[in-house]
Amino acid sequence: MADPDEILTFCRLNMSERDAERLVGWIAWRTGRPQAFAGSGEPIERLKRAVEEWIDDGQRTALLGWLKAREKNRQPLYPK
Repeated sequence: MADPDEILTFCRLNMSERDAERLVGWIAWRTGRPQAFAGSGEPIERLKRAVEEWIDDGQRTALLGWLKAREKNRQPLYPK
């Protein structure tokens, strides 16, 4: 199982703030939450809230695997 901190560390090292905000928006859309519920802080802090509170362990594991595969293939680290 992927720990939220593992996902956040990966994102801090591999994506821009703009990409982190896009990922927050995608997680909000997938979980049926308004993006504003992630708070008003920096994008990585908003991502932290989404990863910790909006998705379960299985979804976090899948997300980290997806992010790592995208990074390996030099693809954007956010869904289009």
